[in-house]
Amino acid sequence: MKFRSLYTVLFYLLLFNSFIYSQWIQKSYGFQRGWHFGFAVDACDTNNLIIGVDNLIYKSEDNGTSWTKITNASLGESIVDLSMIDNLHFWICTGTGKIFATSDGGTNWSMQYYDTTKTKFLNYIKMFDINNGVSMGDANNVISPDSVPGPAIFLKTTDGGKSWISVNDSAFGGYSGDTWRRLDFVNINIGYFRESGMIPQKLYKTTNGGKTWLSTNFPFEGGDLVKFYNENLGLVVNMDYQNPNINWQMCRTKDGGYSWETYDISSTGWPNDIEFVPGNPSKVWYVDSGSLYYSQDTGRTWSEQKIYNGQLWGRDLVFTDSTHGWLLCDSGRVFYTSNNGGIITGISSNRYKMATEYLLMQNHPNPFNPSTTISYKLKKPGRVVLTVFDITGREIARLVNGVQAAGEHMVNFDGSNLSSGMYIYQLKCGGYVSSKKMLLLK
Repeated sequence: MKFRSLYTVLFYLLLFNSFIYSQWIQKSYGFQRGWHFGFAVDACDTNNLIIGVDNLIYKSEDNGTSWTKITNASLGESIVDLSMIDNLHFWICTGTGKIFATSDGGTNWSMQYYDTTKTKFLNYIKMFDINNGVSMGDANNVISPDSVPGPAIFLKTTDGGKSWISVNDSAFGGYSGDTWRRLDFVNINIGYFRESGMIPQKLYKTTNGGKTWLSTNFPFEGGDLVKFYNENLGLVVNMDYQNPNINWQMCRTKDGGYSWETYDISSTGWPNDIEFVPGNPSKVWYVDSGSLYYSQDTGRTWSEQKIYNGQLWGRDLVFTDSTHGWLLCDSGRVFYTSNNGGIITGISSNRYKMATEYLLMQNHPNPFNPSTTISYKLKKPGRVVLTVFDITGREIARLVNGVQAAGEHMVNFDGSNLSSGMYIYQLKCGGYVSSKKMLLLK
């Protein structure tokens, strides 16, 4: 019996260690044969995510281990961007200027927006909750197929997309010149946009949802990738056209674009995405067309993370918490990490830490005997359900079941009456669902 107990403990230790040191794992390869573009990935928790590959949408409910091709909402059109709120509600925008949405996980879709008098190409869509979101496209005032697009238009919804209102269809005179890479909204009101087609080209900021825009003090005319953690902290990748080797620069602001710091980076590929680690913006991931990079000092220095033999062709990154993230690459390749790419990181308290987010944190201590603390943050007041399951999915305990205020919460879990093994705890609140593993060792 003692031998059997020892074997069980060793088994769970191996399972637990493989979970911690998993780094980046390729979860899929080639949803279709040949060379295919995947512009966007989004996730709502540690298990549920969707990706767009060419004109098809795939979803996974087990962090990318298995995939389901869901209804081709774009009717053969290219998917440029997508946004996922929970495992039932997500939105896509297409290369012909359409917005589609589903409220049942992709079984049925509705076309929410299509107005060729305003745009024939949508670059960006982001939903902040089930009702509020923004989208952006290039205005449709071209004279011929060779003409440049017209001024950028910005769309806003406050009713889940039942109506998309053009907030400002002549903000600058310029246009995007890209997909979603040169635009980023941190909430329904505050966003940043780098225009093309005007001389000089500028980086703009809005504080009223796109109705009006003001030029920032960005020191360059370029700016090929824009990403902000909140209204103050942001990174912009800029090509140094004065350098004969065409080096890239990482530009950082801590005050919403008023002042900037610039650092040379060794990136040689085209910049595609930046992702701040939720809750700890000093930890940042950056992917270009060739490689994946990581910074532990908010973008000042970067180290290449080799996760694939050959050119990576990475497109889009998303993290749902401080450890779980996905990377979408061309040819339908998806990489997944459950431990921030093998680089262990804690949740630091600094002035850039977001106070308005849902976040389930890793229990501490872990492994534990016999008790541990589970911490989580709530974006706003709401009904909270915090449940513990065993490895088979059987409910062990319901630690919280009621309405709680916004902010940080801590709950103690006592496993005195349980046997050694892996357990799963799950938080549900306001459409947010997240699960994590914990190990009881006696």
